[in-house]
Amino acid sequence: MWGMYWRYLVAISLILIFVAFLSEHLNLLDMVNDSGLLPTFFWFIIAVFFISITFFQNKGLPYVFLGGRLHLPDKAWSRFNLLTIYLFLGLAIIGYFVNQLASKEVWSFYKLFGQSLCLLLLPLLSSWSVVRRVKNITNCLSGTK
Repeated sequence: MWGMYWRYLVAISLILIFVAFLSEHLNLLDMVNDSGLLPTFFWFIIAVFFISITFFQNKGLPYVFLGGRLHLPDKAWSRFNLLTIYLFLGLAIIGYFVNQLASKEVWSFYKLFGQSLCLLLLPLLSSWSVVRRVKNITNCLSGTK
């Protein structure tokens, strides 16, 4: 679980820096007129980036960072990658609705606390779920409980 999680942290740290660098040099965020929608657009760019990496490495970006050393099945990595993509798409969608429907105070609390907690806790829960599922399947196949 912790191996998947720290690989996610390394991957997302590098992706955040890379997307910030790209958006600064390509002026990607200048396409958005409403500054409240900037985080939505930013998370959507990261989700698209994770999706595009999946075309080249079906196990996902966290696997690239020495993921083979964990000896987890390909399906576990693919599932973790899919959950990570859903996380960023979810952040983009939730950010849009919070921006459109909530007050500025709620929006600022969501940006400050909600997104940060989602980025730290949901991948941890995802990796725990994926590893637990792999262990259950392995135990069932081997006949142990």
